[in-house]
Amino acid sequence: MNYCSNCGHALQPGAKFCPACGAQLADQAGPQSPATGEENVNRVKGLYGNATAKLNQFTGESGEVKVSLSDLFSEVFKHHTKGEAENIFIAGTETTTPALNDVSDDWAKPWVFSRVLAGFLIAFAGLLYLFAEFRNENAIPGLIMVGALAVPFSGLIFFFESNAFQDVSIFETVKIFFIGGVFSLIVTLVLYEFVSFSETSKITGLLTLQDGLAIGVVEELGKVLIICYFVNQLKVEHVLDGLLIGAAVGAGFASFETAGYIYRAGGYLIEVAVVRGWSAIGGHLVWAAITGGALMVVKRKAPFKFSQLLDTRFLVFFALVVIMHAVWDWDVTILGSYNLKIIALIIVAWIVVFVLMNAGLKEIGHLKQDHSTE
Repeated sequence: MNYCSNCGHALQPGAKFCPACGAQLADQAGPQSPATGEENVNRVKGLYGNATAKLNQFTGESGEVKVSLSDLFSEVFKHHTKGEAENIFIAGTETTTPALNDVSDDWAKPWVFSRVLAGFLIAFAGLLYLFAEFRNENAIPGLIMVGALAVPFSGLIFFFESNAFQDVSIFETVKIFFIGGVFSLIVTLVLYEFVSFSETSKITGLLTLQDGLAIGVVEELGKVLIICYFVNQLKVEHVLDGLLIGAAVGAGFASFETAGYIYRAGGYLIEVAVVRGWSAIGGHLVWAAITGGALMVVKRKAPFKFSQLLDTRFLVFFALVVIMHAVWDWDVTILGSYNLKIIALIIVAWIVVFVLMNAGLKEIGHLKQDHSTE
């Protein structure tokens, strides 16, 4: 298979022009020389551009979604005062929610989440030292708690900072984290009563793709139902709100589930905490954020109705989440590496998140334009 060196689109044999970008192609008869580093980069950029452009259509927007990670995280390594952090956390009250004209449609530059993560890591290191050096088993509950919370809760703060509307308070966010996380687990366990797994998994303990899909549907549906409840209760209207509420439910789900895995790990407690910790950045936290954002793409200002979950725009994102979840649990690897598979899935999940964030920021511009014409 040949690819356009300009945009990365797959080409048919003998093609003279790229069907995606229209670029004229060099004569491709005969042996192909190995792609250069620049061509490979262009190919990746082209695939990314095509994927985000197609996915962006389901948000009501158009075109490739461009994100500068260096700009997005530019504030992380800068010095910030305690007052700056406090100003971020007082958002979402009746007196601190900004008017529409004061809402920025530029990409946020979150940084508080990194301080929260650093605090968790310091606490985990201290508890680990206490356990390793003094053999104090009283440190174990702390290791379980901090290990389970560190990445999901820090990721939740990232979404809180990224909500440009600043109309959901930290109090509501933490409430959704705890209550939404617990009840999404309860709903999921109820749904599992209606699911059966393959004979392969029962005999060998290895999950097939069918098993992964069953897990994906059950757990993502369990979280979506709780997301729907909080979306309806808070009467939010924006895509960025949906991303935040979804992230809160997903972070709670991930934290409580991980705590259980660490507790059951026995002598491998630390190993499980570390693996579940770093991989949580691309699991339940972002999967639920995606479905929350997708729900708001459909709902917007309309009252919530369960029929909105049958809208094609929502189903596309929900299907993506289920597939990512299924492949995550499916006992297959990439080039023999389980971690490589997880890293690839994390990247894909965040690309989808950025598409929805872009739609949320574009929404601000549309609302301002509508407001100015009234």
